[in-house]
Amino acid sequence: MTDFTTSSTTEDGRRTLLRTIEGEVIPRLVLAHRGRVSDAACDNSVAIRPGISEVRHLTGLVIAGEMTEATSYLRGLFYLGMSPEVVYLDLLAPVARKLGVMWERDQVDFVAVTLGLRRLQQLAHQISENADGGETPTAKAGHRALFVTLPGEQHVFGTQIVGDMLRRAGWDIWDAPGATEKDIIELTKNEWFAVVGLSISAPEQMEPLALIIRQIRRQSLNRAVRVMVGGHPFAGHPDRVALVGADATAMDGRDAVLKAERLLELMSQGN
Repeated sequence: MTDFTTSSTTEDGRRTLLRTIEGEVIPRLVLAHRGRVSDAACDNSVAIRPGISEVRHLTGLVIAGEMTEATSYLRGLFYLGMSPEVVYLDLLAPVARKLGVMWERDQVDFVAVTLGLRRLQQLAHQISENADGGETPTAKAGHRALFVTLPGEQHVFGTQIVGDMLRRAGWDIWDAPGATEKDIIELTKNEWFAVVGLSISAPEQMEPLALIIRQIRRQSLNRAVRVMVGGHPFAGHPDRVALVGADATAMDGRDAVLKAERLLELMSQGN
C-alpha cells in the first residue's frame, strides 16, 4: 500500500484503500471460495455462523498483532463446527471491511490498517492450507500461470486468494510479490506461462497496466500467452479489458478458474 504522509493525500489514500477493500479484497475473499461451500455450509439452519461479537474480537486480535491468539481463536470456531468457507464469508470479509471503516473514522491509523490486512492475508492462507489438508493438487499439463499485482501496488490479498483457487483447480501458479516491471517481463521471457494475470486497484493504473501488457505480449516466451486482468476498475466495466489489451477479467475466484480454462482452450486452438 502507498504511504500517505500529508493531510491532502490522506483523504485520497482513504478513498483508495476503502475502494480496494470494498471492490477487491472483500469480493475476492468471499467469492473465491464460494464454489467450495458444502451443502451444510449453505444451509442457514445447519451452519454455525459468526456474529458481531466474533467480528469485533478477531478485529481486535488482528490490529494488536496477536496472531497466535487469532489462529487459536479460528481453530476454536472450527472445533465448534464452523466451516472454513463460513469463516471466509462471514468473518474474515467483515473484519477487512471493519478495518477500512475504523480508519475512515480515525479510530486507527493507516499503518494499523495496512498491517491488519496483511495479517488477514496470513490467516486466509492458513485456512486455505488446512482446508486442503496441507496437500497441493498436482498441476495439470500446460496449466501454468503467473498472477501478480501491478508494480508498486501492494494490494495482494485478492491476488493471493485467486491464486489459491486456481491451485486447487490444478494450476501451477507462480507469484512474484514486490516484482518490478522489469522482473515481470524477464520472468515471462524466461518461463512459459499459458496465462498471465495482473491486478490493479485504481483506474489511474490502467495506462501503466496497458503498457506492461504490450511488453509481455511482445517478449513472452509463449507467443500465444493469454492475459487476464482484475481489480476494482474492471468491476462492472468489462469494456476496459480491451482498452488495456487483455483477454479477459473475472468476477471472482470461481469465475477466474473458468476464464483461465477457457483462455487455455483458446490458446490450444490457436485462436
